[in-house]
Amino acid sequence: MRVNKPFDVPMEICSSRWIANETREIILAPLDGASGVMRRAGGISPLPGQFAHISVPGVFLRRPVSIAGYGDGLLRLLVRRAGRGTDILCSLPAGSGLSALFPLGNPFPQDKIAGIARSGGRIWTVSGGIGLAPLLFLAARAAESGIRVDSFAGFTDEKNAFGTDELKSCGQCAVSIGGFVTDLVEKELEKSKPDMIASCGPAPMLAALQRICREHALAAYASFEERMGCGIGACLVCNCAFEADGGFAYRRVCADGPVFSLMEAKLP
Repeated sequence: MRVNKPFDVPMEICSSRWIANETREIILAPLDGASGVMRRAGGISPLPGQFAHISVPGVFLRRPVSIAGYGDGLLRLLVRRAGRGTDILCSLPAGSGLSALFPLGNPFPQDKIAGIARSGGRIWTVSGGIGLAPLLFLAARAAESGIRVDSFAGFTDEKNAFGTDELKSCGQCAVSIGGFVTDLVEKELEKSKPDMIASCGPAPMLAALQRICREHALAAYASFEERMGCGIGACLVCNCAFEADGGFAYRRVCADGPVFSLMEAKLP
């Protein structure tokens, strides 16, 4: 079940800057004409793990982008340049108008996170590359609730690293450059265990993390990165296989996810 009803909000870019070699931070603010939409929404409140579907000038299909932060009506996006649509989005100057359909999808499990806050537990985040984006939002919100969040972030090289200072404000942050971030997770598990792991990154990283979490009986959730068409569950472009009743079934990452239990995913 989707937590919040999505609204298509007219917005403008109020700032846009490179924060890594191929990653741009874009901050969107609602246009004056969006006030009616915002009022009808009763206040839009995206949660960590949800995403926005962004219109791009000259491109037919919107682009799905994880929400990296939200507050005071400002929507924070981290966009990795990976094709024509994201190239255009990253090139738009401040003041450019576009629309954002959000919040879409299901977030990281709110009941479990609230229980961890009450018990004084800990969360670990494990990310690969741009997969860090939704985990920045999660770490910040969890820290506001008094949860200690320790992070493990992997990047291909120093030029593509970002966000680690933000993670360090929420707890410890171990960084892997050009290696396997899951090696850092296994090493830390020799000393302690978290109450929950939240992750996002490429499939090989998630597969390695799934194996580790099964060995240590850890609760783990992942935000899945898949190409999308409609973003609302109608076109089935983003179907992925998950375990079900001794076999497997396909689920839509946009509508049934993007956050799923990592233990249920069929990964290589």
